[in-house]
Amino acid sequence: MGLFTKELTVCCPIEGKVSPLEYCPDEVFSKGLTGEGVVIFPTGDTVYAPIDGKVEFIFEAKHAIALKSQGVEYLIHVGLDTNKLTGHGFEVFVSSGDEVKQGDILLKFDSQILNAHHCINVTPFVFTNLNRKNITVTQYGMVNANEPFILIERKA
Repeated sequence: MGLFTKELTVCCPIEGKVSPLEYCPDEVFSKGLTGEGVVIFPTGDTVYAPIDGKVEFIFEAKHAIALKSQGVEYLIHVGLDTNKLTGHGFEVFVSSGDEVKQGDILLKFDSQILNAHHCINVTPFVFTNLNRKNITVTQYGMVNANEPFILIERKA
């Protein structure tokens, strides 16, 4: 019995410019310390579920959500230094433990509030339990929300 691989298609969680993670202005993300993935420079203000899965954790400041799908764990982190806003400017539409479908709204944020408080408006999107070799970004540059842009390869 051989090993089979399964591909998982991941959609962009927010409209914006998708760039390699190395372009993230925070070294914790840019050096891959939290996981491998991309950084998105958002032009939109709504974060969607990129794949069917389960909400594992919502940070108290409402700026980041950890999810899990088919064994793949990932983090969507809206903005840098946004934890200091303690939830101001964020509206969360899900709770920990919720099952979500691709395209469901997870949260909305007000970029004007982020800018007024000198937060950096970028969204690191990282897979916390995968190696770089398992992740193929199929589209960089401007990507619409809910548009396929990453393929995950894993053993089935």
